[in-house]
Amino acid sequence: MLFLPGRYVNLFNSMKVTGVIFFSFLFGILSFSFPYSALAQTDTAPVAAEEVTYEKVNPDGGFAYLQKRFSEKAKLFFLSFSTERSEDYYRQLANRRLAEVKYIIDQNKMAYFEKATVRYSTAVGNWVEYINKKGLSREKEPAVQLLSQHVPVVQKLMEKYDPTTAEWRFVKHDLDYLNIYISQLK
Repeated sequence: MLFLPGRYVNLFNSMKVTGVIFFSFLFGILSFSFPYSALAQTDTAPVAAEEVTYEKVNPDGGFAYLQKRFSEKAKLFFLSFSTERSEDYYRQLANRRLAEVKYIIDQNKMAYFEKATVRYSTAVGNWVEYINKKGLSREKEPAVQLLSQHVPVVQKLMEKYDPTTAEWRFVKHDLDYLNIYISQLK
């Protein structure tokens, strides 16, 4: 048993309560955000913009989207011990971010536009970087094929904007990065 002077007993009890609350909160977030994980989702490679299906939770989803992103980061941490499963999850995230960009553009949710386009190029970049860093040479060709299928989708999304607008430039940046990442895998 820990002996503490009287004035520290309340502080110690307060810290115990805070710890219990923190871990309860963390467990609650993880358990509620599990349905948003990729375990139950299927990934079919999109060929046309019309074939890209929306995510169940999108950037305009408020707290549910925060849960989804937290869940993704936690899952990525736990998968970091398995190279193959991590690579597969990075692929899933690239497809998710493409679906989110499509949703944001189709639904005209301009408040989320910039972040969604940046998230997409970042997700693809993280995936390509992971493949190259880990030397996963047999994963390069499937990644090139999938990203090559993303190209016409992004081009179709870019057509929705006038080339003189900032929105067009953001989607064009995604297309440019996509082509750079494909070349890094070849």
